[in-house]
Amino acid sequence: MSSYQSFLVDEVPVLLKDLDPKHRRRFGLMTAQHMVEHLIWVTKSSVKDFGLPPDQLTEGQKSFMQFVKKGAFLYHRPSNKSQDDLPVLKMSNLEEAVAVIPSAVARIYSFPTDHIFFNPMMGVLTFDEMERFHYMHFKYHLQHQFGLGLY
Repeated sequence: MSSYQSFLVDEVPVLLKDLDPKHRRRFGLMTAQHMVEHLIWVTKSSVKDFGLPPDQLTEGQKSFMQFVKKGAFLYHRPSNKSQDDLPVLKMSNLEEAVAVIPSAVARIYSFPTDHIFFNPMMGVLTFDEMERFHYMHFKYHLQHQFGLGLY
């Protein structure tokens, strides 16, 4: 098991036990439940089978691919968005959302390690790169945005 998989499969559920609906975020607009639903959506949507990549990738796709390949750190970029811009919550409560995380993460590991992912936003990523992206993404929101697991 890779260290990324260990974090996503074993550590994330433990970190989420310390998250409550009124958990104070360090930055950004998302509530705890918005953040968990965001992680679910990004994880599930990023590993869908979008078919073969086009002959020419967009500059955005190429940029995202380079970002992941470098293992770059995600950081908060303030925007003009407000609470009104947050999506409507899909689940009835945080507990219900947290319960979906293991199945969302399991989708990553339902693919063979030689699988090549194509995503219209992300471009083309190997299994290892996709796993690294999700590690970076979960770590960013759980630890940096909500301070979970930081001592």
